[in-house]
Amino acid sequence: MINQKGAVDVARNKKDKQEQEVVEESTIETVEETLENRAENTESVEEEQQPEIDELAEARAALNEMENKYLRVQAEMANIQKRNAKEREDAAKYRSQSLATELLPVIDSLERALAIEVKDEHGESLKKGIEMVMETFNTALKNEGIDVIDPLNKPFDPNFHQAIQTVPVEEGQTSETVVQVLQKGYDLKGRVLRPAMVIVAQ
Repeated sequence: MINQKGAVDVARNKKDKQEQEVVEESTIETVEETLENRAENTESVEEEQQPEIDELAEARAALNEMENKYLRVQAEMANIQKRNAKEREDAAKYRSQSLATELLPVIDSLERALAIEVKDEHGESLKKGIEMVMETFNTALKNEGIDVIDPLNKPFDPNFHQAIQTVPVEEGQTSETVVQVLQKGYDLKGRVLRPAMVIVAQ
């Protein structure tokens, strides 16, 4: 009777163990399937997200390029505005340049006429009239900012003077000094209209 009961217990334990092993195997398979499903889902999500990431990167690159183009256009527009403003300023500042350049030969002729010696009263009257015209010219030039370049006994400056001839340095003179002005020069607010034609000691 005891042996029969023991055999029953052994058989029951064996069956329970087998059922437990089956449950464990089933549980392992379920866990493995779950892990496989998760891995597949993760890969699927990554595959879906990859195009979105690529599109986002492309959009950012395009945005950066557009911003750079916009900044370049802005800088170019600012430079154009500055150039236009400078051109307008120069046009206003040097508006009388063309007319003054045309009048310089007239002034030269008047100066040559004034250099002529007169001996009679008629000549003196004529010369006085020319002097008055010359004074009017000089006043008009000064009002427009036009100054005479008269560098006699000053150092030679190629920016304002044109050397026509050189002569040996004499006693009391300094080398590279203007010793004679053949024709006066003129400048308009720092811009040379005509350089002075000079003779320089060397």
